[in-house]
Amino acid sequence: MTTEPTGERMRAAVFHGGRDIRVESVPVPLPGPGEVLVRVGAAGICGSDVLAFRGLGPWQHSADAPGRDGHELAGEVAALGPGVTGLAVGQRVAVEPRHLIACGECPPCLAGRAHLCRRRGYVGDRHVTSEGFAEYDLCPAERAHPLPGHVSLGAGAILDCYACGVHTYNLVETALAETPGGVMVILGAGTMGLTMGQVARSHGLRVLLTGTSRESLDLALRAGAADEVVLVGSEDPAEAVAALTEGRGADVVVDAVAIPQVTLQQAVELVTPGGQVCVLGVFATPPRLDPHLAYVKEVSLHWSNSYGTHRGGSEYVTALELVASGAVAADPLITHRFPLERIREAFVAADEKDASLAMKVIIQP
Repeated sequence: MTTEPTGERMRAAVFHGGRDIRVESVPVPLPGPGEVLVRVGAAGICGSDVLAFRGLGPWQHSADAPGRDGHELAGEVAALGPGVTGLAVGQRVAVEPRHLIACGECPPCLAGRAHLCRRRGYVGDRHVTSEGFAEYDLCPAERAHPLPGHVSLGAGAILDCYACGVHTYNLVETALAETPGGVMVILGAGTMGLTMGQVARSHGLRVLLTGTSRESLDLALRAGAADEVVLVGSEDPAEAVAALTEGRGADVVVDAVAIPQVTLQQAVELVTPGGQVCVLGVFATPPRLDPHLAYVKEVSLHWSNSYGTHRGGSEYVTALELVASGAVAADPLITHRFPLERIREAFVAADEKDASLAMKVIIQP
């Protein structure tokens, strides 16, 4: 993958560590063989981006090693590299993130689990990632997915979130197939919680979603992400789950918020004996868990790390199909939009959601 410049310049957000984000002039890259140059129309701020903004997690840049980010993006094809077919300049596309590029040769790849590739995100000896917080970004042509005319660029940008929900559902699908009308409890009413809820309900599950913001829970109901909601602090999640399941407990609990001292333990408490807990959120520090309770209940614990393929099909493409068919509603989740010049303000809105009431924050370069 080349970064050879075209001679033209563009605006791009450069991350110098923590809250130090600067919009700078950088070269427009030239697409190499098999690549396309995308004019970015929408780029979502991910929860992992917010963790880095707080100075947490493994994704940070620094003053000594600044970098660029933005792996949730969609836009229009601006240029085609040599040998690219099946795409056209001006075509609207959603971009599958480059950090999930796999080698195709290691045991996980050969087993159809490319998202667990031992060299995930590497092209040769160079680590690559999408850089959607900019006017243009490169991607391999096979990772540029044409968008139907009725799907917005904003919806295309957050397909990554839906693909994570698709993968999480696929991890627990076998057990759910054995419990028709199964109940999924989702802890966390952020974007990942709501997209997970929409995916689960598209499969016929009953969804109870918990959160700390009445506004987020109301949005979850309006957007079809939950059948019932629980406002943490005012209502008891255990009582709500017991009422919904006639005391049985949830078939699956998804931890979509990953509060280290709270949610994993709560998930084990809420799940039915023999049920499944799946961690979809990202813990910034080690979580609290009573292993004896998990042992007594024989809880199956899964960790949902992005997405890949399922039964030979791309989970990202499945997410696109769900959005395109109307089975899930992406646009209502996009509450805030900012131009690139206001990206730091956008990150503050994404970080301080109690004040901003933001759900999904989109940058429109």
